[in-house]
Amino acid sequence: MNIIYVQSYPVYHDLIDENEFAEIANRDKWMPALTSQRGFPSELWAGGHRAMQTEWQYDNLPSLPVRIFETDQSDGKSRNHTSSTLVEAARESGASLFVLKGIDGGIGVQLAKQVLIPNRIPYAIVIGGEWYHPIVKHAKAVLYETDYQFQQLTRRSIRFWRTVVPENKLIRLPKSVDIRHFAPDFETSKTHDIIAAGRLISNYKNYDALFELSRRLKVGVIGGGPMLPRLRRTYPEITWFGPVSYSEVPDYLNKGKLFFHSGYRDHYPRTISEAAACGVPPVAFSDVIQKDVIPDAIGLRVSKDNFISEITSLLENSNELSRKSAAARSYAEKNLHHLSSLPAIREMITRVRPSRKASA
Repeated sequence: MNIIYVQSYPVYHDLIDENEFAEIANRDKWMPALTSQRGFPSELWAGGHRAMQTEWQYDNLPSLPVRIFETDQSDGKSRNHTSSTLVEAARESGASLFVLKGIDGGIGVQLAKQVLIPNRIPYAIVIGGEWYHPIVKHAKAVLYETDYQFQQLTRRSIRFWRTVVPENKLIRLPKSVDIRHFAPDFETSKTHDIIAAGRLISNYKNYDALFELSRRLKVGVIGGGPMLPRLRRTYPEITWFGPVSYSEVPDYLNKGKLFFHSGYRDHYPRTISEAAACGVPPVAFSDVIQKDVIPDAIGLRVSKDNFISEITSLLENSNELSRKSAAARSYAEKNLHHLSSLPAIREMITRVRPSRKASA
């Protein structure tokens, strides 16, 4: 049984190039590497501006083949971009199982509709921000990250096209990060009260809370994007660090006393796990992020009406801030290390392992 993990979004969707994608150590890489270690040869496929083949190595895990296929578009929303060369390679791969990372990315949807569903090739889906797409109903397993996603996937809806996902298809997957890379740095000065991170784009993110906080607190933002020049001009009191390489992200996270996720749509951005691993207590809106994502012991879930006061109170309480910082790191060490994905991988393989090899 051989398995191919596929990124539904192209690598440049996260404003990185193919080389940086190939070097990053994250869950998208160690899940297939851990799968290979369990005796099921695996690869990682993605789309990019150019084709590329390489190998990725982490710790004592098996070397992971990484293939990047050229996408077919250069404009429009990057999440909708597809790759005909990836689809053709999938047809010829003879893989027994595909695992799609991302539920609504063009690459994953195209692969499911053109190859996997018509040829009855088993596939699983790892869901992130978006939690439903019609291809879900054909998946053999759905790996979810939050209680909110579980509730949405299993509840009945008035939308006739939305299929309820049976609970026996759902598998909880930790939002693991590289806790050796993302770690506290006690030599880095806490130069900012608040650190935030993300792609600076207009149609998805919300920055209003950061603007309000910057009137009273020192705020820094990690990330680039089309809005960066205008934001720098409009809000010069905020430190706009701009694009930061993966290797340097922990250095910038450690500059903050708190990490603030100000978005209204993402229910578990990876940066929350990265900040927690750095011992920087994460903060988010309580009606967006639930307690299973930010437990009270490691961070703060605030109201949209009183968030400035709640954040300021925590910053002024140095003992509580230190307790949450230590608890956040301990939580990451216990729950978010790279091996935390193993139970979900085992369960996925057990549920979807075909009785005979599927073929295109």
